[in-house]
Amino acid sequence: PFKVKTERVTQADSVDAMQFAPDGRLFYAQQLSGDVRIINADGSPQSEPFAHVDVALNIEWGLTGLALDPDFATNHYVYIYYSEPVSEREETITPAPGTTGSPTTTARKTARPVVVRFTDRSGKGEEQKVIVGDLPETFPEHSGFNANGKIHFGKDGFLYLSVGDYDVQFNVPDHPSQNLSTPIGKLLRVKKEDGTAAPGNPFLGRPDADPRIFALGFREPFDFGVHPQTGKIYGDDNTPVNCEELNIIEPGANYGWPKVGEFPYPQCGAGDQKQAIHYFAREGKQPSDFLSFVEVSSFAFITAAKYPTLGDSMLVCQLGSETAAGPAQPRMRRLTLAPPEFDQVTADDVVVKDCKLSLAVSPDGTVYYSNDKEIRKMLPES
Repeated sequence: PFKVKTERVTQADSVDAMQFAPDGRLFYAQQLSGDVRIINADGSPQSEPFAHVDVALNIEWGLTGLALDPDFATNHYVYIYYSEPVSEREETITPAPGTTGSPTTTARKTARPVVVRFTDRSGKGEEQKVIVGDLPETFPEHSGFNANGKIHFGKDGFLYLSVGDYDVQFNVPDHPSQNLSTPIGKLLRVKKEDGTAAPGNPFLGRPDADPRIFALGFREPFDFGVHPQTGKIYGDDNTPVNCEELNIIEPGANYGWPKVGEFPYPQCGAGDQKQAIHYFAREGKQPSDFLSFVEVSSFAFITAAKYPTLGDSMLVCQLGSETAAGPAQPRMRRLTLAPPEFDQVTADDVVVKDCKLSLAVSPDGTVYYSNDKEIRKMLPES
């Protein structure tokens, strides 16, 4: 329904997170290379990376999160979230007695999600400091593609980071997403200075709980967004086949995984879990349909001042990976939230069909987005 014009900003592979600095520079993180780069305020790309980290790729997501400090104009802090390689060992698998075949050797690798901080010194990231470095290692027997997600600052000034379920099977007893003693499958809220639990966290003081936990019961809470007016946190939870959620994430709330996905739409959940405000689905499918998942990857909020046709709304991008049910469906979707509480979705429409990985809004309100090969921007309506 929208006639949106876009244009290319720069070629850039696998840009998984972006944020504008107050001075108009765009910082962006490249998932596969581990590079953080800058586009200057005049639109020219900085030739050298701002920073680089070695990332685990074959068992993890790589470099997935980037956030600028709310006080960036004075302290120049840039935070990134990535999967750090931890260990590698070889395991020999011997055929069972009575069978044919030769022993095979398999590499067993682990990684750990970490948050580190750099200080921007004239376009170079210096004074690297680990902020969160004690999250669990991934399990060597799993591919582990549900660990590190994104990082954002809340309106309260604290740093929030999403942690997936580490690809743990949904039917195991005492699933970590429901276990308060571990950060796995949680949204964490921490102090930006040292990564310790933020004051006011819902499980602070409980001896059986990780005090950094803000909310629990997630599978793959890859990204979330903070409403610029209300401060409410909106987050997705990507499920493996169906019932993909949009949640308002509240302190202490339980979002149900691994229960989600076992029940028919609209009852995609059970028990005392917090109910979603919206469910996503691929074009031509219902949220309860097998392989209806869209894999939401990024959030942004826009205003009618820049895009009158789209109005004051939330944008999400989706990976929409190719499945047995159909071809890939990368999309940017516009969701309208009903005021004054902004807790009901009144419209869900496709805006562009090549947004896949990340969204950012410039200081003047222009939307930038990324796909596998480039960063583009959505031109203001004339």
